[in-house]
Amino acid sequence: MFFSISSHIMFVVLISLSKDKLLEIDSLYRNYDVLPTSISNTQKSMVGNIEENELFTNVHHIYDQHSEAVTMLKFANNNKSKLCCASNDGTLSICDVLTSPPSVKAILRCHTGPVTGFDWSTSDELIASCSTDATICFWDSKQYCCLRCVNDLFYSSVLACIFNPINNNILITGNKAGYVCVLNVSTGMYPKNGQVKIGGEILSLAVNNSGQIIWVGNDKGDIVSLKLNNSDNSYLTKCHRVITSPNRGAITCLSWKTWISRKARDPMLLANCGNNRLYLYKVSENDDSSLTLKKQFIIPHTHGKNVLRSAFCPIMSFRQGACVVTTSEDSCIYFIDIDKESNYFINKLQGHACLTLGVSFNYNETILATSDVQGIIIIWSQQCQKQEQSL
Repeated sequence: MFFSISSHIMFVVLISLSKDKLLEIDSLYRNYDVLPTSISNTQKSMVGNIEENELFTNVHHIYDQHSEAVTMLKFANNNKSKLCCASNDGTLSICDVLTSPPSVKAILRCHTGPVTGFDWSTSDELIASCSTDATICFWDSKQYCCLRCVNDLFYSSVLACIFNPINNNILITGNKAGYVCVLNVSTGMYPKNGQVKIGGEILSLAVNNSGQIIWVGNDKGDIVSLKLNNSDNSYLTKCHRVITSPNRGAITCLSWKTWISRKARDPMLLANCGNNRLYLYKVSENDDSSLTLKKQFIIPHTHGKNVLRSAFCPIMSFRQGACVVTTSEDSCIYFIDIDKESNYFINKLQGHACLTLGVSFNYNETILATSDVQGIIIIWSQQCQKQEQSL
């Protein structure tokens, strides 16, 4: 049962999702119109509805190269088959999920503690990783070698890192001491005035397409927006702070998305919170990029120490509705259509046997990767006919 899910079983799961009371959207936020408007029948017939596009019913492959929890997964930006995985065993792995058979291309070893996060550069030539050993490592993703290892400015565990999408010579890091820092990749130096104290432990980072606005999530339930000033993007200033709830659950993942559509309304920020919530925020288009809560979903996420992650589905241009996917503490992977007012749970994957952590789509949304605390990585593919057309 663990290594395969029959189409009959998955069909039953999909039919019963509307009755699943585990996930409920807060009705206070259902009246907000935050998504692209309805598409024409011609466009819909071209690409199908969202339920048809999110049926990841096939287990394509299962990886088990890591000995401890795999906390983060991310496909390369421009390669639909190359997947990077970070683990508490202190290593990263690079996989090719579409070779026959799927393969592990390399195991990257340099960190002496759990790897807490990583990011691909825009060109996919570099991978930056961070660890509880208070270091940031830069890897050549083709030669599979470590190019540089830099100590955290405050010698604290580094819990998150992300490249500036416009200037990949800038890496943003967040550490256990509550600092967000700017790091120059080519020099390995921290520029003056490139550090801001947020407080708590910095667990998650997101950045907009311009590279000017950064959102920071900590273990106290705060989401803080920062602005990168100056032409060299080395000066950080605070903009806004949002307290997600009175329970102050840890913000374990942040994802930013500009809807790719002429009819799109506003950029959105998705946040996993350790108070059993998945939050969706509207991002202001003003310079301050303030947040307005639009919707919230109840998911199994009680413990902030469990770094659950979520993601927007990457292809949205012609669809009616929009989808996000999230991991959970009940071992399931949930797909949520955030445009629907009812019956919004469109898929639930049940291949894992324990708490799930990492989730990532490849860029053309034909493959989904998920991971769990036992170190298992499952590669899911869409229905066979769509896979044959797209892979």
